[in-house]
Formats: sequence, C-alpha cells, structure tokens
Amino acid sequence: MIDHTVRLERMIENDRKRQKQTLYPTFGFIALFIIYFMTTDVLLLLPIILVGQFPMLYKSWHRMKLLLTFNDDARYQEKVRSEFGLAVGNLVFLLLLITSSILGWITLLTFIIVVLVGLITFIVLGYRIDRELKTIDPQHVTGTELSKAQLERQKRKTS
Repeated sequence: MIDHTVRLERMIENDRKRQKQTLYPTFGFIALFIIYFMTTDVLLLLPIILVGQFPMLYKSWHRMKLLLTFNDDARYQEKVRSEFGLAVGNLVFLLLLITSSILGWITLLTFIIVVLVGLITFIVLGYRIDRELKTIDPQHVTGTELSKAQLERQKRKTS
C-alpha cells in the first residue's frame, strides 16, 4: 500500500499534467463552437456547456487510472470505478437535458431547475463516494485534501 503523502504528490502531479493537456483543446473546442454557432441560429450556450464536460471526463479517467494503482482491494477499486461512472453519468445527464431542451420537450425554466438539482445530486454523490473510499482505505487522498494541498503549493510558489 502506498503512503498518503506519496499519493498526494502523485495526484497533484497528475492534476497538473492533465490541466496542461486539457487547457488548449478546451479553448480550441470553444472557439470552434463559437465560430460555428455564430454563423447559424442555434443556441450557443448549451453546446458549450456540453463541450466543457469533456476535459472533466478526461481528467476523471486519468484520476481513476491513478487511484486504481494505489490499492488492490476489490471494494476500493469498485468505488473508484463508480466515481468515474458518476462523471460519465453527469455527461449523459447533461446530454439528455440539452437534447430535450433543443427539441422543445422542456422549457428553459424546467431545464435550469433540473440542471441545478441534478448537479447538486452528482456533487453530493461524489463526496459520498470519496468518504466511502476513505473508510475503505485510510491512506486515500480525498478531493478536499487534494485541493487544500494544491492551494498551499500555489501559495508557496507566489510567496
């Protein structure tokens, strides 16, 4: 089993790599969507929301691959995969909502309410899975610990 601090350093490095890898393609996708949708009369915001999910899915995939190397326990690996499944579910959820909105099956107000409730649900489920991973493996690095370590590292760089 890998120590908590080693895991934390690996996850920080993984996030930094993925951030660099997804930054330019994301700007490129958004620029292409803006150019395409400026020439047509299609609603612009909805596809940009969807395109913004692909870099997150990419980062989630690599996070899953990294977490799977930390612990061989079947329950731990199942929870890690379910965390990635949650990211895929989020993408499918938004895709279905955007499609139903474009087809006129739901109003914009209904769309906004369902998106808010759905995203809050996905966030709460993500935290729950993260806590369960911590109970299965005490050395697990939670999202909160990772973000705090990234903030501390950023503060050290600026000062």
